[in-house]
Amino acid sequence: MSCHQVDNLEFWTQDFQKGKTQQEYNERYYQEILDVIEQFKDYQVLGHLDLIKRYDQAGIYPFEKIKDIVSKILKQVIRDGKGIEVNTSSHRYGLDDLMPSRDILKHYYQLGGTIITIGSDSHQPDHLGAYIKETRKELKEIGFKCYCTFDHKKPIYHPL
Repeated sequence: MSCHQVDNLEFWTQDFQKGKTQQEYNERYYQEILDVIEQFKDYQVLGHLDLIKRYDQAGIYPFEKIKDIVSKILKQVIRDGKGIEVNTSSHRYGLDDLMPSRDILKHYYQLGGTIITIGSDSHQPDHLGAYIKETRKELKEIGFKCYCTFDHKKPIYHPL
């Protein structure tokens, strides 16, 4: 599950961000994710949690300013027995950080999160599986021991 728009407004076109401060659209984005996962449970993994940063023309919004709401999201994900995805497209888009950020991944690990997948967000054949090895190394450096794939909605753990 992932969030690509809020209030039927796209991020990539800047329609969602238009007329809002960076604080307003970031807070609204994360609140939307929290609202959805509090009500909707038929998913296994929350995809690219901080996708909004890919389209944030104002720059990277500091983790400390969203930490409280991200904590609520991650705690809900863990309580529900769900996981999060690391999306390797951050490399393709030239971001300086992972997606979600290393700060979010470290926080998820500190909160006890263990279900984590790696996705290459492939929209072209040459993107398939891109940066998986590098991401596995990053996860291991954070402290994760395993990553997951799924079979019939059940996580299968694989050593990093």
